[in-house]
Amino acid sequence: MKKIALLHFAYPPNIGGVETLIHQHVQVLSNLDFEVTVITGSGEETNPKVKLIVIPEFQSVMNFNPFLQEKILEKGIIDNDFYDLADQISQKLEKNLENIDIIVIHNMITIVRNLPFIYAFKNYVKKYPNKKYVGWIHDHSYINEFQIKDLDKVANSKFEREILTTPIAKVQYVAISESFKEPFIKLMNLKENDVVVIPNGLNLKTFLEIDDLIWGILEKFNLSKSFPTILSPVNIMERKNLEYCIDVIYHLKKFYPDISYIITGNPSKHHSTIEYLNHLKERINKLSLQKNIIFFNNFLNRAMVSSEIHDLYQFSDLIFFFSKSENFGLPLLEAFATKTPIFVSDLKVFKEVGRDLANYIDYKTTSPEDAALIIHDFLKKNKFIKANYLTKSQFDLKTIIENKFVPLLK
Repeated sequence: MKKIALLHFAYPPNIGGVETLIHQHVQVLSNLDFEVTVITGSGEETNPKVKLIVIPEFQSVMNFNPFLQEKILEKGIIDNDFYDLADQISQKLEKNLENIDIIVIHNMITIVRNLPFIYAFKNYVKKYPNKKYVGWIHDHSYINEFQIKDLDKVANSKFEREILTTPIAKVQYVAISESFKEPFIKLMNLKENDVVVIPNGLNLKTFLEIDDLIWGILEKFNLSKSFPTILSPVNIMERKNLEYCIDVIYHLKKFYPDISYIITGNPSKHHSTIEYLNHLKERINKLSLQKNIIFFNNFLNRAMVSSEIHDLYQFSDLIFFFSKSENFGLPLLEAFATKTPIFVSDLKVFKEVGRDLANYIDYKTTSPEDAALIIHDFLKKNKFIKANYLTKSQFDLKTIIENKFVPLLK
């Protein structure tokens, strides 16, 4: 197991975008093949798989020695006080990074908050060139709104300017966007290939508060990459009209090869519903939809609880509810509450509940192929659904770390 350390000025519960992102990185990395240590100026960690080391000298110098920070930044004075602090930091680096294989510095080497740290870290890298170093750059003190500032005006000393604009040999730089990379490589006089872009992302499971069981099934079928993901939150019985839904899925698959269709419920123990389930499975096999349709009863021997149903609504792109008969239609309200578009049959009671806010299709007069064309047109025009898929498929933090960050470390 590789030992990795992530360094930053602060860590949660301190508030900040970088602090939050590092915490999410830590949670992902601790579940991969890494022994994770966080070294920070201030923070707390309750995950027993993560080691936290607090070193006050790693904070912004302003937090613990404002007079020295004033001397360094406002007066541009680099004297014994500066080098004494750098020596203290060097000793802490030596002690705490001794057994670490990979060292990831978030923002600390491009921000003026602690120049003695940068000085000490540069010397550490020179002394131990065989370790793996990553400089994860979220900001630079000399870049604002993707423009390089006038260095003659913003740099407080020649020393500061050089230390913030001279690349550190052996450090693999990572920028969080192509837009930021462009001025960064220009400022640092780096080549295009010297900087890798790894975007920020969301820990979807945590952000959406998805239960472990549901997330495990979503991951098993790689549903973050599926599009569209369609849900029918119904039990398996003939009046739910699932064969019509399956036929619509068949025709939608012509446009969306990675489509997924989730059916949440169970058949009852009556002979007729078991027969109906077998009929559905035969139809799925005939239409070659085995990889596209998921029966949740294969993973649960109980009814789903409300939080699990809610998770599936949130994660899905569309709801299908093409019942032949209902006395109310609760999925309409569940879909509205989770802002998930819903397609329903043209029942009087559905219009009573859903007014003109649902998408109605008369399954008696609209063939599955025509229904698929209606839904395809809806998907093409709905920017919210496209944005949701973009986030799930390209900005899931676990996927980003596994596919973009971990390969850098080999």
